[in-house]
Amino acid sequence: MRLFVSVICISIAVTTSSAFSAVSPAQTLCKADELVVFSCPTKNHIASICASKDISKTSGFMQYRFGRLDHADMVYPDVGIKPADVFTAGTMMFSGGGGDWLRFSKGAFSYTIFSAFGKWSSHSDGSGDAAGVAVRKNGKEFANFPCRSPNTSKMGRDFFDDVGLKLKDPAKETDEEADEEFEIPQAFLPKSR
Repeated sequence: MRLFVSVICISIAVTTSSAFSAVSPAQTLCKADELVVFSCPTKNHIASICASKDISKTSGFMQYRFGRLDHADMVYPDVGIKPADVFTAGTMMFSGGGGDWLRFSKGAFSYTIFSAFGKWSSHSDGSGDAAGVAVRKNGKEFANFPCRSPNTSKMGRDFFDDVGLKLKDPAKETDEEADEEFEIPQAFLPKSR
């Protein structure tokens, strides 16, 4: 009898888990026929970078989308613009981790979409993920949208190279270029206990 009850409980747990996965809302604003380059839920929105499946140095598109599942409040740039004409890319390396970022500017605002892993604080083992969208206005911190759960990210050197985004060589940076590097704002890092 105990074996029978255990088998029933395991079956219900597996069925419930599968059903939950099937009905969970998508955490992306990308369409089914698009590549999800980056996506995560923030407090009230979803931040996504979507690309056409044929994206390359010479074809396809890549867009930043921000909003809710039923409506994107911001979509940039228009389809037909090469990613290298809009986005800049970079990587981060630091003790115990690293990460990748994409940035674009629109008017007085710059948007940096990033995903990183590192040792941020002294609590527990001090390591973890940090990801989201950092917005600056006229060069000053304006708004931060941290990811609330794990993010999806295909960002990285290989992807950047595949779509024609050049990475900066830190050894060849001028002071002006160094200002364009990305430093994770404190709002994205876990608080020390």
